[in-house]
Amino acid sequence: MMRNFGILLSVTLIACQANAQQPGVAGKTTPPSTTKSQPNPEPLEVKLVRSRVVLVDGKEILQSAVTAKPGEILEEVATYTNKSKSPLKSLEATLPIPPNTELLMSSIRPGNAKASTDGREFLTMPLKRKVRQASGVEVEQSVPLSEYRYLRWYAGDLAAEKSLVFSARFKVSNDETPAVSPAGK
Repeated sequence: MMRNFGILLSVTLIACQANAQQPGVAGKTTPPSTTKSQPNPEPLEVKLVRSRVVLVDGKEILQSAVTAKPGEILEEVATYTNKSKSPLKSLEATLPIPPNTELLMSSIRPGNAKASTDGREFLTMPLKRKVRQASGVEVEQSVPLSEYRYLRWYAGDLAAEKSLVFSARFKVSNDETPAVSPAGK
C-alpha cells in the first residue's frame, strides 16, 4: 500500500523571537523603525524538504517523497534562515513527525532535540509515561516511538544572514490507523 505524503509537507513553527522588539531605555522595549515605502519582510525563512531514502548500489540516495510504502525511510530536513541584518533571539526549531511513521532516534541532527506527543509539552528523550496496571500500581513506561509527533531544538540565537539545519528520519509504518492531529492543531 502506498501512502501519500504530499499533503503533509508543512512546517510547524512554534516559536521564534525574531527580534520584533529592540531594547530601549532602562530595559523597556521599543518597536523597530519601519519605512512605509517598503514592506517589512519576514526575518525568518523556514524550508522543509521531505525525501525518501533508498539504497542504490550500497549508497543512500534521496528521492521525492510524495508517496511512500510501509517499511520505507523518510528524511525531513528543516532549514531555518535568518534573512535579517540582526540576530534572531531564542530560536525554537520544530519539526513535525509525519503520521504513520516511527522516529529513528539515531538519525536526529543535531542530537539535542526534545520530543512531544502533543505539540505542547517537549521533554528529553526517550519519552516516558506513567501507566496504571490492573493491580493498581503505577509504573513508568517508555512511549513508543510511533507516538512521537514533534521534535524541537532550542537553538538559541540565530546570527544575521545565517542558517541552521535540523533533520530526522522516520520509518513508514504498516499501521493502517488513520493519522490524528493533536488537540488544538
